[in-house]
Amino acid sequence: MTRVGRRDFIRKLPVLTAGLAGAVSVTTLTGCAGTRYLAPTPRPRGLSIDLAMLGQDTEAFLQTPDMERPIYLHRNEEGGWTAVLASCTHQGCQPEPVADRLVCPCHGSEFSLAGEVLQGPAAQALVRYDVTEEGDSLLVKVGGMGG
Repeated sequence: MTRVGRRDFIRKLPVLTAGLAGAVSVTTLTGCAGTRYLAPTPRPRGLSIDLAMLGQDTEAFLQTPDMERPIYLHRNEEGGWTAVLASCTHQGCQPEPVADRLVCPCHGSEFSLAGEVLQGPAAQALVRYDVTEEGDSLLVKVGGMGG
């Protein structure tokens, strides 16, 4: 595998994503332009989101007004959900979904959709949250939530 420097990666990103457009959904490629932001309801045990709000989407950013960075929510291949804080562990920039990974636009760190580091400079995984289905809702278990 050939390693690409940060500057080359950023320069080539539009070409790479355009080339992948036929292979994966546009929603996954367009990041913040295609991945919807949803406003979850704070609960004592975390953040709640109605499944109806997601519709057929397999991903969304969840954010309340008091959150500096959103949580990236993704339905995995097994049908369960993963949730990670969309804050790069290198310098805190917001990684965006690109194909099958989250890519940090600041320095090129790459993470799996479950938050594991695939390529640095980040050395630590993204903060991950447990997600449970409760009736017609998902609960993202984030400590310290009120309501």
